[in-house]
Amino acid sequence: MARQESLLKFTGKLGNVIGYRNKKDYLLRSASSVVRQTSATKRAARDFGTASKAGRLIRHALSEFLQHSYDSSLTNRLNKTLGEIVRADDGHKAGVRIPVAANMQSLRGFRFNHHTGIEHLLGGNPVVGNNDDGGISISFPETVINNNKATHIIIKAIALSVNFTQQTTRQLSSETVVIRYGEKQILPTLTLNPGRKDITLLMLEIQSCYEVNGQLYQCQNRKGSALDIIAILPPAEQPKEIKRKYRNKAPKLRVIPSYVQPARRSGNILPVAFCSLPEG
Repeated sequence: MARQESLLKFTGKLGNVIGYRNKKDYLLRSASSVVRQTSATKRAARDFGTASKAGRLIRHALSEFLQHSYDSSLTNRLNKTLGEIVRADDGHKAGVRIPVAANMQSLRGFRFNHHTGIEHLLGGNPVVGNNDDGGISISFPETVINNNKATHIIIKAIALSVNFTQQTTRQLSSETVVIRYGEKQILPTLTLNPGRKDITLLMLEIQSCYEVNGQLYQCQNRKGSALDIIAILPPAEQPKEIKRKYRNKAPKLRVIPSYVQPARRSGNILPVAFCSLPEG
């Protein structure tokens, strides 16, 4: 392992040398001349590719929210967790495994910003409940703590439905709630009605802000914004088709045979065919 000390640092392969970045340092290593992969290694690589594609799908769908809650280790941390989820799939063979809804619970509590979590800004964890109309309600603790000397916090709930097979997503956000520190008030309950055909990631975004001349500005402290996955909602079971039972068990008559009039014995009269079906 060698360290890059030149003014022009690079990442990637250059001849027989590979440059890469480890946190703040740029390092060098020699490229392998021969790469040997067994069948097991190829299958594991395909499963890792499935996990990486799933992580990219989630990151791109949340790009507008990751502008405030992002760190350089997000890609590796998310791919690592999704890789464990894909490898836990015992319903498929190695190399064709997929993220299964039952294993997706490992993403619960995942922090997109590992520097802080929502419990550090709320003073507790929210409670997720199911409504009678099929919606999701999110309740908050009574006390809100202030770790960043901010004046306000902004809370928003996000539901992201993901179909990893078709590589599609559907996003739904709740109304934004602004809370001022120091004021005694009852925290509202956020309500969402996400579609439940696919796996749904339920997230909570909290931003710390300070007020200047009546305007709110986001805290630039890396511990001032949090985006966490608080629940994983499995797909809702689709109603099964009810097959009606008919009493008439007689076979269906698909073709009506034509009637051919027998030829007369006397005279040379050709037989005429009659069809019982109406014209038109």
